[in-house]
Amino acid sequence: MSERSSFIKDFVSVSLGNYGGIVLSFTLNVILAWRLGTEQFGRLALLIMVVQVLAGLVANWTMTGLIQFSAQEFARTGSVAETFWARLSVIAPWLTGAGLALAIGQEPVASYLNVPIWGVWLVFLYFLLSSLVVTLGAVFQACQRMDRYAVALFLDKAVVVVAVLLLPAPYAEDAVLIIACYAVSSLVVCVWAVTVLGSRILLPVRTGRETVVGLWKFSAPLIISTWVGLVSTQWIQYVIIKQYLPLSEIGLYSLANQVAGMVQQVTIISSALLLPRFSMLVANRQHDEIRTMIEKLVPYGFMGFALFLSAGVLLAGTGVPLIFGSAFAGAVPPLGILLVATMALALFNTFMPLISAYGDTWSLSRITLVSALVNLAGALLLIPLLGINGAAVATLLGHGTAAAMMLRRVQSRLGFPALRLAAMGLPVVLMVTFAGSLEGGPFYLVGVAMMVLSSIALGRAFKLFDQEALRQLMRLDMPMFIKSGLKVLSEKTG
Repeated sequence: MSERSSFIKDFVSVSLGNYGGIVLSFTLNVILAWRLGTEQFGRLALLIMVVQVLAGLVANWTMTGLIQFSAQEFARTGSVAETFWARLSVIAPWLTGAGLALAIGQEPVASYLNVPIWGVWLVFLYFLLSSLVVTLGAVFQACQRMDRYAVALFLDKAVVVVAVLLLPAPYAEDAVLIIACYAVSSLVVCVWAVTVLGSRILLPVRTGRETVVGLWKFSAPLIISTWVGLVSTQWIQYVIIKQYLPLSEIGLYSLANQVAGMVQQVTIISSALLLPRFSMLVANRQHDEIRTMIEKLVPYGFMGFALFLSAGVLLAGTGVPLIFGSAFAGAVPPLGILLVATMALALFNTFMPLISAYGDTWSLSRITLVSALVNLAGALLLIPLLGINGAAVATLLGHGTAAAMMLRRVQSRLGFPALRLAAMGLPVVLMVTFAGSLEGGPFYLVGVAMMVLSSIALGRAFKLFDQEALRQLMRLDMPMFIKSGLKVLSEKTG
């Protein structure tokens, strides 16, 4: 099989696994919303928060090194045993410290989470198992077994859904027992992954001083960026929300975050697609083609995504209560704001591969740090004033800061007025603005009108329907289905 065919196969496999997992996550959220209600859904969000924070503090900063060193070892020996166990020795002190800290503080932690002490240790067990799932997934990637990695992504969600559905009704309303379902799912995936990998990949147990030192040196600089990244997530917002509001508000905000997060996967996949393309163009010094892509092609994607988000805002008022239950109607306002933030994230994620391709990693670190601090400051200031809407606004401020800094960096690098691309968020901004002042039939009528008018205005401002621009685009090296679409558009606007 050719390298190109192998890449396409791997990309399709991972995409199917990723989006299959997203569909199952959405299904799971629907089931849990109806069974748990807003308060227990909020408690579940807090328990998962503990798992994610532990993963960020203890293990996630070694993941890039694990994949890189394992891939190199596999290419040499057909095994990843030395890297696998060396990485475990690197994080072992951190795991031990986390366990001791939890043992000392188990009572206040249980009180904070409002769960029994055994529930705290169940959460810790889920953290260990889920971290092992991520580790084994990294091994699949290092061994170029992307189809198995895709199966792991899908299986991890599928088993949770089955476990929750099999949970007897009286127990299905307890967030702690839902965590038990998550832990069972991770255990099943771990057993399956170890069986598929086989003993030759992971055994014998051995570590080499050179590998341990190399992993540590490679991963240590990532500790700060990983920990800072926790500040820019919704987890820190949950802590602040709990300080001022009941658990039910965390439940509402958690649902809004998860729905927005599913939409954000589109930007992550797009970023993965652009990275190899930008890397090749930068390596070949094809700066004119990069500029043409950004100036002529990228705006089409932004406008399409903005209209998609606008449609989401338009339908959220009816769709969220219908799908998740009327108790979650309060998630609609923060969801609208988070969809605006998603547009800002799309601007950032689109150009992050370009800046990475130029090797400008310090700029990426600076953007991450500044946007995280903006998010934290916004949350501390706005949550006491605006509740969960304030948390959503803080997220918007953080993502907006990252997008603005990224566009400014691109503008400086290429001499292209990239900051004007921020205008592509106009449709969704208008939609959220009118959603706050109109409702029912008038909102739908005005909303559709705003989508149409703003898309026409953006099309003219960025010359998206200009014949010469379309002809320039069709000269670029792009998939045939995109060129065919541009040809159809050219004929209709000609």
